Amino acid sequence: MEQKQNQFIYDQDNRIQKLYYDININTIFNRTKLQNHKKKFCRYENYVNNKYHTDIQPKLLELEKIRDEAYIQWQRAKRISLIHNPTPENTEKRKALVPIFRKADDEYELMLCEQYFYDQVMHDIHYKIYEIKKQQKKVRKYYKKCAHCEKMAMVTIFSCESKHKLCSECIYDKTECPVCKEDLGLQHCDICYEYKKELVDTGCENKHQTCKQCLDKIIRKNNAFERVVCPFCRGYCSYCSKDPHPASYYLMDNEEDIRDLWQDRADDMRERGRG
Repeated sequence: MEQKQNQFIYDQDNRIQKLYYDININTIFNRTKLQNHKKKFCRYENYVNNKYHTDIQPKLLELEKIRDEAYIQWQRAKRISLIHNPTPENTEKRKALVPIFRKADDEYELMLCEQYFYDQVMHDIHYKIYEIKKQQKKVRKYYKKCAHCEKMAMVTIFSCESKHKLCSECIYDKTECPVCKEDLGLQHCDICYEYKKELVDTGCENKHQTCKQCLDKIIRKNNAFERVVCPFCRGYCSYCSKDPHPASYYLMDNEEDIRDLWQDRADDMRERGRG
């Protein structure tokens, strides 16, 4: 099912709509092309702003004034017909003012809807311009020539001493720098399948090893059961009795300490027991 595309006001031949939805800004690394797209959206933004200040805003203020005047006249006629002089003529006059007020109110509400649509369009355009500016900064900073394959691409600084800038193809799954051949001494973690500088023992009898980040996740998930299980041999680990890194072992994914959550649950259970 195709996603419904929003319409843009004052957009002849849907040019802005096609430019907005058909082009992925994050895949463009040409600075000139990004600048051209940015200019098109900025010109459209200025055109719509001028239209709003010349057409929508004055008409909205005028309709608001007409609606307020009609409401005041209707309220005045209502007080006269119900309190001060409840004659049939005044009652008919009050009833005749009701459709006038409703018409003015409906026209004002329609103009408010048009203003809301304008605000939504301008919000989308502002966000697209923000995306282009963000991509421009990213290209200016990271889009350079790879030190190994010499292709223009998004580069990352490698961990070697020379700090070579390599693209994702040249840096992927490498234990040594492809340019200076410096061995980084990385070891492969069998859980996250990434190369890490150091592996630590899980604490089981078979002395299995994994990276510290994966071990921290395992301990956080198993601490609720008071025993830590090795992910390789399912044996109990010695970390259940000693706590070398309490600040990191008990942190959850949202950076909160899980021991605080356990304490809150215990306090709730004690309060329920007292009640």
